Amino acid sequence: MSKVGVITNPTSGSGRGRAWGQETLALLAAKGHQVNDLSRGSWPASYEAAVKARRHLDALVVVGGDGMVHLGIQVCAERKLPLGIVAAGSGNDTAITLDLPVHHIGEAVERIELGLQGEVATIDLGKISGNGVEVPASPRYFAAVLSGGVDAAIAAYARRLRYPRGPVKYKVAMLRELPRYSPYGVKVTVDGVTWTQQCTLVAVANSHVFGGGLRISPASSVTDGMLEFVITEPLKRREILQIFPKLYDGSHIDDPRVRIMEARKVTISQAGGGAVLPPAFADGELVGGQPLTIEVVPKALRVLGARPR
Repeated sequence: MSKVGVITNPTSGSGRGRAWGQETLALLAAKGHQVNDLSRGSWPASYEAAVKARRHLDALVVVGGDGMVHLGIQVCAERKLPLGIVAAGSGNDTAITLDLPVHHIGEAVERIELGLQGEVATIDLGKISGNGVEVPASPRYFAAVLSGGVDAAIAAYARRLRYPRGPVKYKVAMLRELPRYSPYGVKVTVDGVTWTQQCTLVAVANSHVFGGGLRISPASSVTDGMLEFVITEPLKRREILQIFPKLYDGSHIDDPRVRIMEARKVTISQAGGGAVLPPAFADGELVGGQPLTIEVVPKALRVLGARPR
């Protein structure tokens, strides 16, 4: 018998998250596990409850979308405690990257069971530090992508949308944010090399997909011990509209205005000569303002039943 902590999100899946959470709790209990419901109604409260309980757990399971996975990562990163994922949100990019079942509660619990029996994948994470990182989780870890330019402004607006859900909300958010956009002034350091420029998009990728299917860095892998730094030249609004659809199939990498480079450590900060950078987001969740330092932590997270692509 294993001691399993569970955090659910009742608002995930267009309001079906409460039922999915109850189903997960019941299935885990039926398999003989000692289940501790650590859901506290808010991200910070659930995080604090899980941190207090983690020394007494054999695994932590999160039920919901990428936001819930992001919460679980903060509890389990750089620890032996493994994370189980029941992907039941409107955005499930991390589960897709790890080849986990999506919107199939029973199958997801079966994978968790296999993980508790020994099928565990170890993946890399990005680690974010800086005075602007939002509490309670600082430093902050992420599995997919940190967004710092117009991609962050779009994520900020998309996060506030209750409708539509899923990938469509990012298209709505882009159209909403474009009239406000002007190129940002940014200073970046990538593995010791520093430069200043204007940009439109700036991101650090650990996996290849985010934002409901955007393939910002198609070659990224959660098991290669590296991050990818992505930055574009300053684009006009009509050019953003032209390049945005290419993010869905990764063909933007052929555009000479897009630069992608491998990195182990990246620093992003504000520079003069352009608009102020928006607060950064990672895995679709608010991280905070610059300056930020992002570094790879190889083999930082153990995921039950995962089969990374």
